[in-house]
Parts: sequence; structure tokens; C-alpha cells
Amino acid sequence: MTNNKKIQTIMFSVCLIGAIFTGGLLTGCAKDIKADKSSSVKSEGLKTVLMKDEEYGQNMYTPAFPLIYEDLKKEIVKKDKLELVGFNSYMFNVLNRMDPPENRLSEKYYYKTIARKTPAYKKKIENDIWKKFKEKSSILDTISWKPKNEEEFVLYSMVKKNVEFLKHFEILDAMPFNGSKENVKYFGIKKNAKLYKNNVKPLFYENDKDGETYAISLKTKTEDEIILYVGNLDEPVDIVWDELTVKADDSKADVFGNKDKLTVPFIEIKELIKYVDLSGKLIKGTNYKINSAIESVEFSLDNKGAKLKNEAAMMVEMTALLPSNSRYFSFNKPFALFMIEKGKKEPYFMLKVLDTKYLVKE
Repeated sequence: MTNNKKIQTIMFSVCLIGAIFTGGLLTGCAKDIKADKSSSVKSEGLKTVLMKDEEYGQNMYTPAFPLIYEDLKKEIVKKDKLELVGFNSYMFNVLNRMDPPENRLSEKYYYKTIARKTPAYKKKIENDIWKKFKEKSSILDTISWKPKNEEEFVLYSMVKKNVEFLKHFEILDAMPFNGSKENVKYFGIKKNAKLYKNNVKPLFYENDKDGETYAISLKTKTEDEIILYVGNLDEPVDIVWDELTVKADDSKADVFGNKDKLTVPFIEIKELIKYVDLSGKLIKGTNYKINSAIESVEFSLDNKGAKLKNEAAMMVEMTALLPSNSRYFSFNKPFALFMIEKGKKEPYFMLKVLDTKYLVKE
């Protein structure tokens, strides 16, 4: 079996499409979204970022937003692809060309619905996600559920998946990431590589005049894999994945040697994304208007495994207008992370780690 096929028998849509986003975003509040201070469930602990349309999918892919996008296409608009009136959306172009999230993630790990924008439907969604995931929403209370008219509705999805490594890795000494001033936490394999022979699988390791390029797969108890890659990260994260699989397919079978070492940073993401460029846009060829769109991403990676909770919601209304001997697999420099479910061909979660933004500080 080729390395590429082995990769494809793996796993983080971690929700990780839900949503794709990038770093270095501005913070702020969207017009149609407001916090309910009286509620017991808030988006507390989530950093609010505004996502520009052209930034979507550059550094991260999540499954929750693509799930509601598919429902918007298939159940509401009933078209193979969507376009916006007077606005060439890079985001929609990305979603139109990518495989739907249902092909990346099993249904037991996600929930989605199309609901009327009323308090009764909010309560139903809360009951449904508690029953399925034993989870409370991080975004439902940021939405005003008092409808302006009978033609308003909400598309909503939640993705939840946790994976545990076959054997917990060692916690290593803290050190900088890519020359950062602050130290970050790491886990991995410093010695006793034999103890982790079933945990790790090198996919390829190249060291030439252009520098080091390598990828490794970390195995989990659910047979998902977390794949880490150091190489060319200039393209959008899904293109990085395609390039990785080509390299892995061309590489010979490999094992993690007794002299090999591994360092991986702890990762923690807690963000509320507001897709500001979608607000107020009409869907071409329809009488539907997007009022607002949001997504939350909560992802962590440590020496025990990975946890993903991803939610997305889109508020839509109908309008009257038509419109050498040892190798060091060190991920202390920019890298990409991919999660693939067993039996699926494409990852359900993809992430570029370019700086310390998502890393756990010492």
C-alpha cells in the first residue's frame, strides 16, 4: 500500500470543511450579532476576529461552515454552486471547488439543521446538541433570535471530535517557536523511541540544498491520524495537503528510528469568527440574502491527543428583490497539520501553524 493510501485511511475537521480562516485578523463586532449577558452560555473565552473574504481557507480549514454552505446550496437554493450579486467571493469559490465535508467526516461527529429564527428553534438546537454531544453552544447566544419577519431562518452546524494518541507522548522542555521571544510548550520523543514505534510513522524526510522537508503521522486509538508537515506553506492549506500527498506517495516505506527525535508544540485555538464580507449580500439568481455568518473554532493538541469543537451559523432571509543516521522531526518552525478519518480520502481539519498565535505559552 502506498503512503498516500495509508494517509487516506486516516483522520481533525477536527469540525478541522466547518470553516477556513487565517491569522492576523482584526477584532470587532458584527452588526447583526449581539451577546446576551443574561444567558448562562456565552462565547466567553473566545477571541473575536473579523474574517476577510480573501483570507478564507488560507491557513485553516474547518468543517462546520462548509456543512451549512452545503445545506444552503442543496436544501435552500438548490444549485451546484453559489455566487453573490456584485461580489466575486473568494470564499465561495473555495467552497465550490472543494469536496463537501460529508465526504471528509462521519455523520456521528456532526449535527446540522435549518431552523426558523425563533427562540423555540434555538431551544431545540440546544437540546439536540446536548443529546448528541453533551455540549453547549458557544455561538447561539451571540445571535438575536427575535425575528424581524417570517422569512428569516438560520443554518447551523456543530462538529465535535476528540482523538487520543495510542501512547501519550513525553512532555519536553519549553523553547521558542521559529525564533520567537517567548517559550512555548512541547511534547514528543526525546529518547526511548522504541516505546513509541506504534505511535509514529514518518511519511518522508528530504534534506537538500533547499532545506529540510518532512512529514510524520501520529496514530490514535480511533485509527485517525494527525499528520504534521514542514515544507512549502505558501499556498492555501488544501493545496499544501495536495502537495504533501504527492511527496508521501513517491516516498518509500519508512519507520521511526531509535535515534530519531520528535518535537511538537501544544496548540490551543479559541476563536469566534465573523465573516463580515458576507453580511448583506444577495445570492445570485435567487431572492435570498445573507444577513450575517459566524463560526467558532475550539481546538487543542497536547501530548495526549487532539480535541475539536467547531460551530457555524448563517442568518438568511428571503427578500422581495431578485438579485543522516538520525533525523529530527522538529515542529518548532512553521508547519501544517491535517486530520483524516479512517476510510476517507480527504482531511476534515487542516491548519497552518506559522507563529505562536495558537501555541500554548509556558
